[in-house]
Amino acid sequence: MAAFITRACILPTMSIANPNPKYSRSHAVDAYYIKRAVELADKSAGFSSPHPNFGCVIEAGRVVGEGYLYAQGTTSAELQAVEAAGVWCRGATAYLNMEPGDCHGEHTAVSAIVQAGVKRVVIGLRHPSKHLRGSAIQAFRSEGVQVDVLGEDLQSDVVEEALKSCLLVNAPLVVRAASQVPYSVLKYAMTLDGKIATNRGHSVWISSNLSRHRVLELRGRSDAIIVGGNTVRNDNPRLTARQQGGHSPVRIVVSQSLDLPEIAHLWDTSEVHTIVATQKGARRSFQKYLASKGVEVVEFDILNPRDVMEYFYECGYLSVLWECGGTLAASAISAGVIHKVYAFIAPKIIGGKGAPSPVGELGMVEMNQALNLHDVSYEQVGPDMLVSGFLQPIPDLTPSIPSLSEISKIDPSINPYESTIISFYKTWDPYGSFSNFSPHPIQMPDEGGDYSTWTSVEHYYQAHKFYGVQDPVAHDCFEAIKRAKSPEEAARIGRKMQRKRPDLVRPDWETAKVDTMYKALKCKFSIYPHLNSMLLSTVGSILVEGSPHDLFWGGGREGEGLNYLGRLLMQLRSEFAGESSA
Repeated sequence: MAAFITRACILPTMSIANPNPKYSRSHAVDAYYIKRAVELADKSAGFSSPHPNFGCVIEAGRVVGEGYLYAQGTTSAELQAVEAAGVWCRGATAYLNMEPGDCHGEHTAVSAIVQAGVKRVVIGLRHPSKHLRGSAIQAFRSEGVQVDVLGEDLQSDVVEEALKSCLLVNAPLVVRAASQVPYSVLKYAMTLDGKIATNRGHSVWISSNLSRHRVLELRGRSDAIIVGGNTVRNDNPRLTARQQGGHSPVRIVVSQSLDLPEIAHLWDTSEVHTIVATQKGARRSFQKYLASKGVEVVEFDILNPRDVMEYFYECGYLSVLWECGGTLAASAISAGVIHKVYAFIAPKIIGGKGAPSPVGELGMVEMNQALNLHDVSYEQVGPDMLVSGFLQPIPDLTPSIPSLSEISKIDPSINPYESTIISFYKTWDPYGSFSNFSPHPIQMPDEGGDYSTWTSVEHYYQAHKFYGVQDPVAHDCFEAIKRAKSPEEAARIGRKMQRKRPDLVRPDWETAKVDTMYKALKCKFSIYPHLNSMLLSTVGSILVEGSPHDLFWGGGREGEGLNYLGRLLMQLRSEFAGESSA
């Protein structure tokens, strides 16, 4: 998919003189630079877990600054572009593929552009999340910056094309916000006669090596890969993205009966997490066996794709890739949770009355019942043909009613964030600044008493697993974590080394880790006044870190977690409140 999106957004040689009277010269310029912002926004695909894709271009007669968000918790695209442009920002135009997504209480992206003297901002798409939609646009306008939004302030054929590219690059976020389920892509490879395996179940390999490489790109863009029990039994897949040092999606097996083999590649969780979704009460003994292998088992009262996707929506997943067989694919399509299809068609014929097809029974008896794809595209991939299209159109986010922030201005008594329990997890959540992954550098003393800068709390926490260990490998790991490009990468390095070489973890880590996190959090909330104020504004509320998998720092999926991160924040809040009173 990486190559597909890039191809769709590649900029033609810019030609301002266009005889088409449907749009003006300025619209052509705006569309050109917005498409460039889209191209930048897509650059981190596969290297970090799925996140909102932001790109920014500063234009002053030419491109003077660019930037893109590499991963959650890293420097914003807008700040990167402003720093690159320097003095050229004054009087320039900033092009953003999507409205900035500063979390609640944060204004880094907006402030960077305003303070740099940018006079006009062109935004491709309002932020899809309700708690962010319209906020940055209002903030820009209140500072006297001219804001033009594609499809609202700017309307023409060429603008519509640029807007479509903005929707495509953030389709997972748009779909997730509108439908309350992760963006789901169904991928399959089939022969020219519509078979995904022989009548004996053999399927290695239908598609070409080039097509399989494209599948790895699709996996790298996903939070998780879903397969059914038949795929595990027949193919014994590994489901790796194979991106060296990059993001590895979670593997999910959907099996009602848990009639699964005891030996399978997916039960090896040393590198990648595996989750099995099953019917409540299914094979309790096998569930215990899976748990002993490190596999997480999630039970559902009634196992169906809709409930499974709603569960992973609550887990914070943006994008899911379905690589299942026809039976599960048909069930997912019928449940309305598949949004896009990628079909790799190989120039082969295998025949066979009993050979399976990519989609099982949908109950259709007439051709007028067939599901039609939207925005269909065709691409030659080696000897194969890739056909892709949307089963469901990307939702239209053009506002027809005021956003939450606008309603709040109309009626100040309305507070969309008021709640007894405040949950946070991803950095783009309303209270994402509470996360240890948030993009707030801290300065902490080293063993010599000098202060050292850490990119995030998570960088500091992961590195200090190996602090003081007299081993060159531990020292190298410490430095690698400190240099990591994102909190996600720091966590990946630290967790991997902890699994592979537990002997390198400092012997007192289990008793020291809470204090290590506490010190880093206290530093963060002490040096950023707006974060301190935001924390104090939650007095009376319970803070819960919403990770469904980390049962030590998070609250778990049903409150079974220890929620130590939330506890530390509430402890700090109490300390800061006492200082304020004094």
